[in-house]
Amino acid sequence: MKISEIQNINRQTLKSVDSFIDDKDYNGSPDNYGLPQHVRHLIDLPIDNKITYVDLIMFLQTHFNKEKVKYVEIGVSVLKTFYQVSQFLSNSKLYAFDINEPNPTIRNKFNLTSDDGKLREFKTKDNEICYFQGDVFNKEDFERFKNTVGSKVNIIFSDAHHTGLGLSSEYTNFIKDALDEDFILYYDDLGNDTMRTIFLEIAQDIRTRRKDTSSALVEVNGWLGQHEHAHLNGIVTSLNLQEIFDANELNIPHQILYSQTPAITGPVGS
Repeated sequence: MKISEIQNINRQTLKSVDSFIDDKDYNGSPDNYGLPQHVRHLIDLPIDNKITYVDLIMFLQTHFNKEKVKYVEIGVSVLKTFYQVSQFLSNSKLYAFDINEPNPTIRNKFNLTSDDGKLREFKTKDNEICYFQGDVFNKEDFERFKNTVGSKVNIIFSDAHHTGLGLSSEYTNFIKDALDEDFILYYDDLGNDTMRTIFLEIAQDIRTRRKDTSSALVEVNGWLGQHEHAHLNGIVTSLNLQEIFDANELNIPHQILYSQTPAITGPVGS
């Protein structure tokens, strides 16, 4: 599937939602669902045809050649990214981890099947969804989440606590032992030196245990599309990123850090 086809599907999904969160729910969240007030007015604006991180993740996972995948998103906010994934993937299991209760606007688009107050289960299309309400700094929360997720994960999208400590906690308490043989570990908005350092340490740690991995820094638009600056993102994966980028002529500024092929691209985010 071409990335343009994936973009079309994702944009249609976004158009199907009039507004991702109402004022009552936004103001009722202790952290406003991780949606800063200064960009609150941008969350529902149309997104153009430039590649976003959702487009890129969904495009990369098509190279697994799997009929079903296991997807985990840590820090789902108002569920804007998660909802796009839930409508793109089929016959898959999707897991959300967030400190907030599920955003009612999007939660109501899913069919609730169980709710114990901490873990809620839903269905949408032919996908199964588990929403776990937890804290990225709470080891017990991650322990229960690991038991819920079960076997190895194909895609992990990290977009929760944007600090080095947050990334370290996620990796140590969950991600390190959760990656399947075919995996994509994707970090949004490595916005400071500490986060970039932790990402590089994580990429290197995975590389020491699995030589068949590649990693990269990329600059792509995020959940607000062209309405904010492109984010510096980090990827570690079992896929050959250099080969995929070259073969598909992806117009994304990127730097390959560890490669399964000898070619290395220029600096990004320095």
